[in-house]
Amino acid sequence: MSGAGDLAAQVVWLVDRALIADLLVEFARALDERDWDAYAATYAEDGVFRIGDAAWLEGRSAIRAATVSERGCGAYAGTWQGSSNHAITITGDTATTRSYLHGLHLLGGGSADHADGAGWYDCAVRRTAGGWRFTDVRITEVWHAGEPLRHVTSLDPAQPDAPK
Repeated sequence: MSGAGDLAAQVVWLVDRALIADLLVEFARALDERDWDAYAATYAEDGVFRIGDAAWLEGRSAIRAATVSERGCGAYAGTWQGSSNHAITITGDTATTRSYLHGLHLLGGGSADHADGAGWYDCAVRRTAGGWRFTDVRITEVWHAGEPLRHVTSLDPAQPDAPK
């Protein structure tokens, strides 16, 4: 690229990329610090969260309710979400991302009592009046260790005892 117009476009792209990367980091920070409102705020009102075919949640309030519940991340004594290698593709006011994930979930019976998983976060984001927000977060788990990840099989609203 050359010229002042190209430089301005590059600066906008760099700022947008930094804001989207910050959104990915905030997503993990809010989960790990149990800041449920901040976690929910990373989603657009019509956002979707899914874990493979095991869980599908639609809407910011449904995502928050399921996450805080004893069938979601609220079931764990602590979590540590590692998100790295953020690949971000921006197209105007939307973007897609792919990040590596490694999530550790402490079950509460001591440090050896854990459920861990790894794979990818594939996300779609949209520029909103409040900044970049997730419209779709899809987790693909490719590895797990320890106990089964409770929230992977328990958030599906179609299940009779799942959170609404």
